[in-house]
Amino acid sequence: MSSFQERIGKFLDEGLKEGLLTLDDYNSIIALLEEAGKITTIHPELYAGLLKDSLDVLPKITAETEKELSILKNKLKSKGFKILNVVVDEDLWSLEPLGADASSCPMPIGMLKAAYISAMALKEKTPPIIVRDFITASNDEMGSREFKFYYQVQAEALIPVVSIRHIKENGKPSCVVIDGPLSASLLLRRIPYRPGLKEEVYQELQNKAYELIRIRDELIRLCYELDIPIFSVVKRCTSRHFMAWYGLKDDFPYTDQFVFHQLLDYGQRTESISITKAIEMQGAEPFPRFNEIYGFYIKTSRNPLTPPIRVEYPQYLIKKEDWIASYVLTTSLTTYEAEFDGLPKAICLVHKDAKITRALMKEIYKRAVTKLLDNGVDIKILGSIWGFSLE
Repeated sequence: MSSFQERIGKFLDEGLKEGLLTLDDYNSIIALLEEAGKITTIHPELYAGLLKDSLDVLPKITAETEKELSILKNKLKSKGFKILNVVVDEDLWSLEPLGADASSCPMPIGMLKAAYISAMALKEKTPPIIVRDFITASNDEMGSREFKFYYQVQAEALIPVVSIRHIKENGKPSCVVIDGPLSASLLLRRIPYRPGLKEEVYQELQNKAYELIRIRDELIRLCYELDIPIFSVVKRCTSRHFMAWYGLKDDFPYTDQFVFHQLLDYGQRTESISITKAIEMQGAEPFPRFNEIYGFYIKTSRNPLTPPIRVEYPQYLIKKEDWIASYVLTTSLTTYEAEFDGLPKAICLVHKDAKITRALMKEIYKRAVTKLLDNGVDIKILGSIWGFSLE
């Protein structure tokens, strides 16, 4: 604790002794002070200055943005944009969905680039299907940015793999709900080339991106053949597909998710657009897919700070988009945990069990180093990059 917090602690001790505070009150306040100490570890003058800057600048930015949003709303309306109300259907809780998610986490060792990747398909009352891998690349082979793309693309490709296996081994679920897009972004279709990147490395990156698109289509094809609804939930949306669709991308700098955060209330959604065509409108070359991908934004959280999510689905489900929206809204959870708030239960369950956290990576790294040390391995070879600690 800081000296100020220590003084507060002494004051609380006196309150406890004099009976002005209960023991539970005392423990709760001390816990809050300790948590605050983890946050405010910078010099108090710097902290106060940063807070002042925020309070000075944010109101100005907010006022300017409100003016632009008013113009944007009117332009969207003039182009036929509509907001739809979504029906909550409690009977949808009885369905048995298959949820699938992937995770990845880099391991910060110095001798090469390395990362854990995994994916899980989970349906309640059935055993999960889990696939994992350990991805490596030499330091002279890829930069950090290329390697991050390399292992994340391979992690995402495991989602269709585990989903297909689960369906084949455990039978048809009521529906398949995956975390992440079904669409193929401009980045996947053509990876930007940078000077100095070896041609064979660039081709490997592009091949992995194409493999991801193709394996997604394999899952979509299987669901089509078995008459299984499949749709995906995209949480962190940086795209501007809807702005491009409505011809407003060059007029306003905002992402789709930010715009619809301002326009949608809980239980409302946008009309659907062709995500596939919107991506191509922004310069992507056509890429043959089993089915065109459509999507809409929907506000599933009652928290005003939680943005809407994008839901994507293949063309064969166009007439079922109202049902999809009802399912997503009905089964979405309300929670104080930001990473789960407003997400369908099927995604929350698999995300909770599949996520490779930094804390987990540290624990595995620590146990591996300890085991190798016991076996006589020179653990300096496994030294971490500067600034990383196992504590």
